[in-house]
Amino acid sequence: MQCIVLLLSFYLPFAASLSISRRNFVASSSISLILNGEADKANAASDQQIEKQQISRLLEAKNIYWSDGQPSWKDARYRGSTLSSSSGFAPTPSIETSCVYPDWIEGYWSIKYKFQSASFPQGRSILSLRTGGAGLGTCMSLPNVGYNPSAFSSRYIRDYNGKLYYDVAYNVPRRFEAFWPEAKVTSISVGMENSNKLTPKCFVTGEGCMLPENPSLHSPTQRYAFDFEGPTRRSGRMTQSTDVTEINSMCEIPSSSRFEQIKTYSQYNVNQDLQTFYKEIKSFEKINSSEDVIIGKVRAAAFLPYYIKELDNLNEAGNNFSYDENAAVAIYDYKFLMKKIDESEAASM
Repeated sequence: MQCIVLLLSFYLPFAASLSISRRNFVASSSISLILNGEADKANAASDQQIEKQQISRLLEAKNIYWSDGQPSWKDARYRGSTLSSSSGFAPTPSIETSCVYPDWIEGYWSIKYKFQSASFPQGRSILSLRTGGAGLGTCMSLPNVGYNPSAFSSRYIRDYNGKLYYDVAYNVPRRFEAFWPEAKVTSISVGMENSNKLTPKCFVTGEGCMLPENPSLHSPTQRYAFDFEGPTRRSGRMTQSTDVTEINSMCEIPSSSRFEQIKTYSQYNVNQDLQTFYKEIKSFEKINSSEDVIIGKVRAAAFLPYYIKELDNLNEAGNNFSYDENAAVAIYDYKFLMKKIDESEAASM
């Protein structure tokens, strides 16, 4: 497929969202609800400034940069499929724990995404099929750029210290299938605390998903890996694997009704031997006193290091790239609406 066709496709209207019946995937775990701690205290230590801008400004900025405290491309990348079983396969997550959320985000939510725009700050000519977001499932923040998915459920729960966090094992499969209805997640595992190891796989059948056999499945994590069945251009439907590591994060609470975060990700699509890098910038804002409706924005900024771009030009003599590898080459913007629901409503989505 020609690159120009890919670029134009970002602006083409997509068919109406497909209604899918969500399977009973990833059983609820008994999470201790103790210590009603304030999330702003937990995040107070994160006082550094990213690119000397507040996170809210990055949601509107014309460009986003990789630098300022991020690891080098070499340190941030995966080591290749041949090393997938070794402890050094995935990059090292940030020493800091992932974002802690304010109390008003706790619980189950119905979330609806709406595409806003895609921009290419350094021009379209440098883009590649190796850019995060160019292909389905290559940017897990927005797995199908341009598509408006049906509403799906999302969950935020507390750890044993009472800190509120994003339940990766519950949320990732639902978001992925909502954005790509033709794909079905078959298993997921998450990174274990203070270890390069992953938890045992939780399968769509329910095997390996219960708390006694997989106690860390719903714990806070900065890494996850999942398998899914999905269509391919050349081989029909096949099982594929993806591994994602959050290598940096920062959160801010600019007001009692607003929460903002920025996370940096390294992603590896195993079957395609495809490495992508991107930042996710996100805002949440409650719009009424009952705290049952939240509006927000999410922006994914994709980067294309020279060493990846070179893979497109292996037959060319010399590679004199005329772009900045530390600046985003593609920026995707969505808005979202969250409505509070109960556990039974979430199970029916």
